[in-house]
Amino acid sequence: MKKLVLLSVTAVLMVACNPKKDAPKVSTVGNRNNTNVQTFTSTCQQNQFQIGTIYDSGSQQVSLYNSGSYEDRVKGLLSATVNPQEVGQISGGQWDQTGVRFQGAIKLDTSGNVVGASSKILIKVYDSYLLQSQTAMPIPVSIDSASEGNFNTQTGVGYVIFKDQYGEIRFDGRIDAQNFTGTVSFKNTVSFDNGQPAQGQLGQFLIARCAIIQ
Repeated sequence: MKKLVLLSVTAVLMVACNPKKDAPKVSTVGNRNNTNVQTFTSTCQQNQFQIGTIYDSGSQQVSLYNSGSYEDRVKGLLSATVNPQEVGQISGGQWDQTGVRFQGAIKLDTSGNVVGASSKILIKVYDSYLLQSQTAMPIPVSIDSASEGNFNTQTGVGYVIFKDQYGEIRFDGRIDAQNFTGTVSFKNTVSFDNGQPAQGQLGQFLIARCAIIQ
């Protein structure tokens, strides 16, 4: 099982380096923040989930504001700054070539409170246009601080909210000895076309504890 996961992650990274030619358009829109300054460190071993995935298990409940498919929900998140019609197809599969990946840092104090200034998140959306172009890049959503959060030091259950001028992204879940897992929701405060901002549950997530918890 671990070999399959590693091969799938490698496939995603190879797609970013060697996409197909002759794409109809490229995914260069959506720089919510300057992602060039985002760096992440971890103590993970090679067989752990150093890059997280946000996926659709098919069992989640979604908001009335965002009740479409997984692809629609991801485009809803991006719609704070991006026209959804400029985004290609996105799979909800956990390790498909298109989908949503993330990295982050969540700093906790001794009481389990999230230290906002030392916490950050970088989400990257890999859409179908990325597979067809030599110049396309994944669409980033980057927030360089957390507004609030807390995790129970005994059970590992808790939440963290990353917030900026475009809205907020919330991770609810549980930290165990190996992984951080749970659900992701969002609430935009603006829309690219000045319409009603999107909000709702995005999907489930999985990342190694060593890759994100500090």
